[in-house]
Amino acid sequence: MRGSMRTRGLALVLALLGPLGAGAQSDGEAILIPPEEKERGCPSPKKLDLVPFTPRSQVGLGGAGWLVHQAIIPETKDVYFTDRERERSGVKQVEPEDARKLGAPDPTIPLWVFGKSDAAPCRAEPVMWWAARMGTDLDRKTFLLAEVKVECDLLPPGRLSGTPVAVRQKDAPTGCKLRRPNERETGKEQEGLPLDALDFVPARECEAPECARVWERFGTSWDDGGSVSDLTVAWMEREGKKDPCEWSLEHFSLLLYRPMGSMTPMQLRGGGTHFFGGLHDATGLRVVLSKDLGTLYAHDAARPKATPRMVRYGSPSEEDLANAKRSLSPCKARR
Repeated sequence: MRGSMRTRGLALVLALLGPLGAGAQSDGEAILIPPEEKERGCPSPKKLDLVPFTPRSQVGLGGAGWLVHQAIIPETKDVYFTDRERERSGVKQVEPEDARKLGAPDPTIPLWVFGKSDAAPCRAEPVMWWAARMGTDLDRKTFLLAEVKVECDLLPPGRLSGTPVAVRQKDAPTGCKLRRPNERETGKEQEGLPLDALDFVPARECEAPECARVWERFGTSWDDGGSVSDLTVAWMEREGKKDPCEWSLEHFSLLLYRPMGSMTPMQLRGGGTHFFGGLHDATGLRVVLSKDLGTLYAHDAARPKATPRMVRYGSPSEEDLANAKRSLSPCKARR
């Protein structure tokens, strides 16, 4: 009888402790195992606070690291570039106590950086601030940027697939990952366009041998059948000239998204034409990121026709403008 009562008492204790953790036994003693933290997943696209990165070299600083976007400094508060200095690019250090006055976000809200493809995000902390003047005579602004201390490895600058991006939020976006473009297709002269893109590329007369059409596509896909890709098509008019650098060239680019369960893709409008990556979690693809010069766009995967959120983090220079567009020309001088 007493043994039965002791058994029921132990069961009651374990039941009361159950919510705090799982029970196990070692040498006859109960051990509490804390439950695994529930994954939060990716942030809601409506509340997404997206934070782009810029290579140090792009603003004139040495080293191969990255700078994280903080704010665009209003002209009325820009004491770093005055008079004739505003007519050219440059970079100057900002004292930490001045960063908030210039628009830096609340430092108590952490940054969670997505670096390598499909890797868990890691925490980052701004440690040094810079005022960077960028752009051309038609569009030149001063940006507040920061160097960060990160808890994971980031790929060095040099290719789009290695450019990090961050989200700013209180809790870690556990279970959320960034998938990079990892698939490439190319179409040589006289090869047909991808079947799923035929309805999106404008018709144009292009008869060989005087005209050649080539294309290139970068994208990625998910196990549920969803996919995202950017497509660039080029028409080259030879006009009897042998030198490819003398051919007339026309490019067309677009971003295609095929939702889960759909047989055909749709065109994502209002954002960039370069596919940057996709934020996904256990529920599937949540956010499609696209990019154009100095601007990063976030498309809601569940509402692909909605206007994407945008973050401007740089003003392109004349050199950036000249080299930014993806060219399929065989002219080596243009690469």
